[in-house]
This record gives sequence, C-alpha cells and structure tokens, in this order.
Amino acid sequence: MGSSSSTISELKDNECLRRFAGKEPISHNDPFWNQMLSFSFSPPRHCSDYQLLEESTQSLCKTLLTNNLQTGNVGSLVRVFLMRNSELKASTHNVFTWQTYNALFILRCICKYFLETITEESFLKQLQARPPPQDGELPDDEQPLIEHLQNALVELIVDVPILDGTYAVHLEATNAILVLMSVQMFMQTPAFKSQIYRTMMGGKCSIHACLLMKQLLQRYIGQQKCPVNVLPSGAQGGSIILNLASGLWSLLTLGYGRGQQTTNVDEAVLANQSLLLILVLTNHCTNEKTIHNPYRQALFSFTNSQEINGSSPTQAVATFKLDYSAMFSTLCQTVKEDQSTLLLYLLLHRNQQFRVYVLARADIEELVC
Repeated sequence: MGSSSSTISELKDNECLRRFAGKEPISHNDPFWNQMLSFSFSPPRHCSDYQLLEESTQSLCKTLLTNNLQTGNVGSLVRVFLMRNSELKASTHNVFTWQTYNALFILRCICKYFLETITEESFLKQLQARPPPQDGELPDDEQPLIEHLQNALVELIVDVPILDGTYAVHLEATNAILVLMSVQMFMQTPAFKSQIYRTMMGGKCSIHACLLMKQLLQRYIGQQKCPVNVLPSGAQGGSIILNLASGLWSLLTLGYGRGQQTTNVDEAVLANQSLLLILVLTNHCTNEKTIHNPYRQALFSFTNSQEINGSSPTQAVATFKLDYSAMFSTLCQTVKEDQSTLLLYLLLHRNQQFRVYVLARADIEELVC
C-alpha cells in the first residue's frame, strides 16, 4: 500500500501492513498513517476476489491478533479514522474521502476477522488496547472506543451527502455497521446482552436514531445506482459482505427467508444494504424491558411529508417525515424480494398512519401483482 497501487495477492507482503500487524506500537499521530492510507487499491468485486483477500491477509490478521494487545495499533487506526471522519464531515474533498474510505475498508476487514475468531469480550479488549502513553501524551478518556466508532459511523451516514465521490464511503460505513452487528451470528446469548448492540441502542449513536432511519429509508426509496467507479459495469455480486448480509437475513427469518435476491443487488447495492441494516436494527432488542430500541420506534412512527394537515402521533415520540407515495412505489417495485416484504409487513402492522394511507389507495393491488 502507501502511495503505490497494490493488488490483492500482494497484500500479505505489503510493508505498511506488515508493520501495522507487527510488534511496534504506532501512535495515531504518526506520519505512517498518511502513507498507509494513501494507497490505490481496487476493492474486491466478486466472491472469488473476497476469498482471495481473506486468504492473502489471514496470516497478517493472525499476527495482528497476537500483537495488538501490546501495540494497540487497531485502536490507533480507529482514532485515525475518527480524525479523518471529522475532516470528511467538514469537507468532501477527494483526499479526505479517499483516506476515510481506506481506513474504513481496513477496519471492516479486521473487525470481521476478529468477530469470527474471538469472543465479543476479547474483541472489545483488542479494540481498547493501547501501549503506555508516550512523553507528553495525554491518556484517552474512559469512554469505550467501540462507542466512538459506532457513533462516528452513524454520523457519517447522517451528515455526509451521497455523491458519486462519497458513495463508496457511505457503502463502507453501512457495511462496517453490519459487520459489527454480525456479532449476534457468533453468540450463544440474546442480542440485548451484546455490548455492541447495547451501545447501538442506548449509546451516543441512539441520539441519531430518527435521522439514521430516515437516511436509510431515503436510500431504499431512491434506489440510487452504484457509480461505475465503485462497481464497474458487468461486475457481479456475491461478495463476502453480501454473503454476510444473507447470514444476517437468515438469522432474522430463522432460516426461512429466500436470501438475497440477485435482480438489482449490484445496481442499487447501497439501497439493498440500507434496507438490511433497517431490518437488523428494527428486529433486535425488541422485547427487553431493560433496553429501548429507538430505531424500531422511529420506523413505526414516521409520518407522511405530503400530508398538509396530517394528524400528529398520539404519543410524544421522536419522529420524522417521508413521502409515503415514494415509499409505496418502491415497495411495489421490490415487493418480490423477501427484505422488502418484511419491511412492508412491519409498516402495515405497526405504523398506523402508513397502514391507513395504503388502505386508502385505489391501486393497492399493485402490492401483490
């Protein structure tokens, strides 16, 4: 990596990655990160590419897992991402977008390997680990780094506009949250006992629950096609992230779902991943008295932006407005996909105002045609 271009097969011998995974602690202020994150790397597009990526980086990930408790380099990378993310929110300059995306891509791959290999408790220790402070360096605050990371991912989705140049970083942020939420696939206990889920439901990021759900729903409604520079024409799906998404979908449907449909996955990949994240956030931590799910509440209470004198919710709950007509149209176009069917069911069953709107339409048969 660095300023040069790297291929997937070359990653295991990359000097920057070997140093990152090695025994030398690297401070988040070290100029090394500018070199490591200024690489030109074409992300995997096919399932075979992702398999090659995992095979090529497995030894590096093993080494990193062994050394990180002493070096804290994963935590340093998280702090670097937090700084780059702040810069990106201030300006969508190509350099900020580029380095933020690269940092997220590396973090997502690391998190996926760690969560599949070790327990959540061990993963959080790996994330929080850091070497003794250097001379003149102030210690970090006591807030867990996982909360900083999750909150930054949510803020990126909420605050950064979706442009051709930022589409990839939006997709990567969405995938990173899905990877973190995939911890449930490797646990024997309910989701509400997971620190990652509890942080998502009750940490700082929960403050943005309405804005996040609104953004995710707008992505789904918009069905924006993936820019050519992110997914070249003719590239096919089947990536590890989409396979992971299928695993989460299977978990949501107790194995009865048909899985990800391939019809429009590549063209509107951000819309598809956004819909999956909506369902994951909405269908976990639903019945526990000790934990409140603000994303579920937001989905069930949003109102119609096109209704001038719409009735207000009976309870004083945080909510937002969306165009019901656009939502209905998108649901009609995608209702044959399991994920869209579940979203439609949830809205009809739990969002009273949307149910009334749908039942009043003259073309309601479009939902079943």
